[in-house]
Amino acid sequence: MANEFGRIDLTCEGASLIPYGPGYTDINHQVCTLAGSVAGNAQVSGRDYIQQGFRYTVGELWRDWGIIVVLIIGFLTANVFLGEYVKWGAGGKTITFFAKEDKERNKLNAALQEKRSNRKRGEDNDAGLSVESKAVLTWENLCYDVPVPSGQLRLLKDIFGYVKPGQLTALMGASGAGKTTLLDVLASRKNIGVIHGDRLVDGLPPGMDFQRGTSYAEQLDVHEATQTVREALRFSADLRQPYETPQSEKYQYVEEIIALLEMEDIADAIIGDPDAGLAVEQRKRVTIGVELAAKPELLLFLDEPTSGLDSQSAFNIVRFLRKLAAAGQAILCTIHQPNASLFENFDRLLLLQKGGETVYFGDIGKDAQVLIQYFRSHGAECPPAANPAEWMLDAIGAGIQPRIGDKDWGEIWQDSEELAATKEEIIRIKAVRGEEVSAAPKKEPKEYATPLWHQIKIVNWRQQKAFWRSPNYGFTRFFNHVIIALLTGLMFTQLDNSRSSLQYRIFVIFQVTVLPALILAQVEPKYDLSRLIYYREAASKTYRQLPFALSMVLGEMPYSLVCAVGFFLPLYYIPGFNSAPSRAGYNFFVVLVTEVFAVTLAQMVSALTPSTFIAMLLNPPIIIVFALFCGVAVPKPQIPGFWRAWLYQLDPFTRLISGLVSTELHQLPVTCTQAELNTFTAPTGQSCGDYMQNFFASGGAGYIVNNATSACEYCAYKVGDQFYEPIGISFDTCWRDVGILIAFIGSNLFFLFLGSRYLNFNRR
Repeated sequence: MANEFGRIDLTCEGASLIPYGPGYTDINHQVCTLAGSVAGNAQVSGRDYIQQGFRYTVGELWRDWGIIVVLIIGFLTANVFLGEYVKWGAGGKTITFFAKEDKERNKLNAALQEKRSNRKRGEDNDAGLSVESKAVLTWENLCYDVPVPSGQLRLLKDIFGYVKPGQLTALMGASGAGKTTLLDVLASRKNIGVIHGDRLVDGLPPGMDFQRGTSYAEQLDVHEATQTVREALRFSADLRQPYETPQSEKYQYVEEIIALLEMEDIADAIIGDPDAGLAVEQRKRVTIGVELAAKPELLLFLDEPTSGLDSQSAFNIVRFLRKLAAAGQAILCTIHQPNASLFENFDRLLLLQKGGETVYFGDIGKDAQVLIQYFRSHGAECPPAANPAEWMLDAIGAGIQPRIGDKDWGEIWQDSEELAATKEEIIRIKAVRGEEVSAAPKKEPKEYATPLWHQIKIVNWRQQKAFWRSPNYGFTRFFNHVIIALLTGLMFTQLDNSRSSLQYRIFVIFQVTVLPALILAQVEPKYDLSRLIYYREAASKTYRQLPFALSMVLGEMPYSLVCAVGFFLPLYYIPGFNSAPSRAGYNFFVVLVTEVFAVTLAQMVSALTPSTFIAMLLNPPIIIVFALFCGVAVPKPQIPGFWRAWLYQLDPFTRLISGLVSTELHQLPVTCTQAELNTFTAPTGQSCGDYMQNFFASGGAGYIVNNATSACEYCAYKVGDQFYEPIGISFDTCWRDVGILIAFIGSNLFFLFLGSRYLNFNRR
């Protein structure tokens, strides 16, 4: 300001000169209302303006520049030092937290411990439960194409296969061969590209209940971090098992899954994150358990369930899968270079080479003899001491050793007797299962297992607990509100009724516009993390998008109320704002509505953007536009006509500022201090009152302090209304402004629900 205003002079005209209007044309008897003005002179020095108005001087220009340079160097030094010597979360073991005990948990845990003590040791593959479904998934001539700039790229090529109940099938191949892609295609998880060929369940195309009837344990362990293991499994059972199944029966099944996966000791452990929660192997078991709790009627898919685990943990996971297969569950599992002890637990193998072509599909056999014989018959001999799982990958050029020979194992498979036998078996399966299904009672397929209202209840209850169990989130948000309100209130403690206090009250009110900036920065990451969980659960048809979006909104409401109270009290009462119940109540309501508006705005922006990073990039322009065109930085009459015609009207901050300013300043008497009075001289023979009579009669603001004949002392405002009415604010529209602000909340919710419904950024 010193650099800019130090070189210019300001010229007052129109309403900036007092008095103004017809008959007031002699500058010798007028005064400019700007700070630093001199009676009888329409020119105001920029230096005098900033000196009297802001206590800034041009002589401090280079001193201020030097201070800024020192601060920059200081911050850079602190950044280098902290980056070098301060380590956050480095090393150490994970910490597991447990939920508080109650009678129900104690009873359930006692039953689990008793069952574990009675469990047989050794090679006991009895899972303790049985899978009743006999459905078989088959696929023929399966191809998958994705769009690329040059056209279409084929990732899977003419794949045949099937998975029967009670069989544990391994899906293996080179990196980039299409293992996860095939798993996604079979599980109907792909939302881009084109799928060719047949995927049939008992000879029929998959119905709308296919995704609900299958379970998919993804490679990434994505869970609600605040849930316990038992709660996560119960949530899955509640929403994915048939609604007609009694809840007690669902929860009993959950206890069986906990026992099956040997999670008795962590049943009430908070899942948490890798730094403060379950260990990697435990999280893998939870991922599998969540999918099993759905009681899949058809198939269990698993994508790299042993990745990131040590050998013992990987063996435990495969041992659990072996138990499930023994219970009658059909399982298709991608696995990366298992050792011999792991590999022998699988019944069948689907082996892919680069390009998405099948190399082998069939039984593995004891000690992998069936698999070894297939490769031997085509000229590849497995050394006696080799691990068949690693050797076969080397043989097809997918391992660390050079490829054996120049054979194209994909072409060999296309001409093999094993492929012909596979095709015949698929035909037989379709015929046999088709007859059995046609003779069985028909069931009406349902896309979701439970009705919408039940989904809303269960999802909202989980979300409320998740917010409650995230004290850092709630406390940080409340702390920010209170600190900003306290600092603002203490800066403007107990304002008087002077002319300058009108501007100070505007500054205090303008601090309310800081709330959306704070809230957007906190709510958007929270929404994005929850959306990752929603993507996983929605892919399994656990619940619709409406329960998710609604639960996020409702989960924020208690915090919005508490934060609004914590922000309003110090911001309103420390500066000494109007304490009349009608005024204070209105202003609190506006603050609360602003809080809710900011929350829904943040969630809407998150719903319409693919990531928190993109959402954060949009926050500054959104807040800057709102603050710039609300009528405070630039009063309404000075806003360019194009922007004033629509952007000023569509700015939510316009309604916020208008309502708060008019309610606070309405009928507030103004008493200017001596320094705030503008002094001018009346014409000879007239008193100050006589000279100003026509000015006041025509609606001029302010009043004359002394009715002298010279040195007239003028206060620019008599009541607060005269301060805000010229800038387009009216007390009569305060409730209309609140209604419009609430309408903005409605529009946020509309686009939030719309974005949640139709925008899926989880491209796969």
